[in-house]
Amino acid sequence: MPRRWDEPFWIGDRFFSSEDIDRFKSIVKYFRRSTRTELAATLCDTLPWRSPNGALRIDSCMNLLDAMEASGFVELPPKRQLVPGRSAAKAEKQGEPLAPLEIAVPLADIQPISVVPVVSEEERLTWNATMARFHPLGYRRAFGARQHYWIVSEAGPTPRRLGGLLFGSSAKALEARERWIGWDNATRGRFRARIINNSRYLILPGVHVPHLASHVLGLTARRIRADWYAHYGFSPVLLETFVESPYRGTCYAASNWVCIGETVGRSRQDRYNTMRVPKKSIWMYPLVRHWREALVEPWPEQQHLAKEVFVQDEFW
Repeated sequence: MPRRWDEPFWIGDRFFSSEDIDRFKSIVKYFRRSTRTELAATLCDTLPWRSPNGALRIDSCMNLLDAMEASGFVELPPKRQLVPGRSAAKAEKQGEPLAPLEIAVPLADIQPISVVPVVSEEERLTWNATMARFHPLGYRRAFGARQHYWIVSEAGPTPRRLGGLLFGSSAKALEARERWIGWDNATRGRFRARIINNSRYLILPGVHVPHLASHVLGLTARRIRADWYAHYGFSPVLLETFVESPYRGTCYAASNWVCIGETVGRSRQDRYNTMRVPKKSIWMYPLVRHWREALVEPWPEQQHLAKEVFVQDEFW
């Protein structure tokens, strides 16, 4: 039997003791007739396993259950089959992308620019469809913690949406990032949640406004800690993103992001070291001045956003 589940270990901000593991196994055995989602919810509520804002860590628990099942450590209820036609009906629920724009003016002519969280289901569908239609990487859906934004020009009588951004979970492991930060695998496992990834950034085709892209990144950096805190109960410390050739990351460089190296050419879905993808440059942006210390502060954060100092200029 794999030893990794027999010893105390960390998952993010949660430390699992030997007593927790015994309780985990007992609950899995006792609730074997529950659905997997019900089982995960029961485990999170009983252990307890919650995020800093009090929400149950059901997604994290589901991932742990899947890993334990794959290793033979626990036996889970069989996966439920979807009712025929239900998944197809859900897949048909799609939004319409934004219409292309033709704007070629100085930045001052479309000011003020705002970065607006995407909130309603209708807007999420439109955001998804816009990314799927216009982003070079396409788009399906995001998983886990995430924050969507619209880029909006408030100039004129009617606001215009110029594009969007998505921030989500950071890469599980990046040799160049870990070396740059200066932490080991155990520390990364505990505090990686404080790094979030800008996985999509789109300015609509036809929008040609010098300095708009870097301006939007600055606006986002000023508000994303508060937005993330409102949803998840803690504030991110670092932003990361990847830039693939032929793109050079010009807007990130202009916004004081720092290129720290390259990926090794593997996908996050590459469990067996067999997939090869193009290497990308890795860009990082600290959201607070003393970011190395803030990365490893004990969970949960006891911070007051109104008193935080957001660094907007150079860090070094």
